[in-house]
Amino acid sequence: MLTVDFNSYLQTVPDRLGWSLDISDIFSVSSTRSFLDNGLITSTDITTRWNNWVPIKLNILTWRVKLQSIPTRETLSSTGILVETIMCPICSCLVETVHHLFVGCSDLMDIWTRIAIWWGLNLPDPITIHSLLSWSDIVTLRASQRKIFDAVVITTFWCIWNFRNAIIFGTVIPKKALFFDDVVHKAFFWISNRCKKAKLGWSTWLHNPSFITM
Repeated sequence: MLTVDFNSYLQTVPDRLGWSLDISDIFSVSSTRSFLDNGLITSTDITTRWNNWVPIKLNILTWRVKLQSIPTRETLSSTGILVETIMCPICSCLVETVHHLFVGCSDLMDIWTRIAIWWGLNLPDPITIHSLLSWSDIVTLRASQRKIFDAVVITTFWCIWNFRNAIIFGTVIPKKALFFDDVVHKAFFWISNRCKKAKLGWSTWLHNPSFITM
């Protein structure tokens, strides 16, 4: 009868902590990040695009808008959070969904038309969140001009969200008549400070932004 002395294969070692997320059994930031990404970040077919001529917070907002994950009143209500009303705080006519806020609100609907006229471009058809965020991909502009225009579109989304929040949480109600001017000023400030190669003149920016050269 064959007998095996397993004691010869065993070693007595002190108890210790091990890191099971890495094959080396040693803690690493990369293994932790991979674990969190795989467990917490939802997989999606929506591509992420970033424009470094506007602050990163604007890119994050548009990314969340694409994923329908911003806290509109309808979104908050559907997750069980009690809200006073689910109606749009800007027009008070329809439920505040993500699509309604950025595309369908009657009080801000003309902003995209004004952007198109300002740049001498056609509006995408149909007008949806996706078509607006990919608008710069189909316009007849040079690559650098398309990036500038894309920054304007992203800035417009940011201004809409901030306009909405100012109405709900602000102490002074913002003026709708100044909304387009706010988009123009903010976009000019961010692009002119982040893209030194762009020859941005205020007069050209106001009247012929599509003529801007690098």
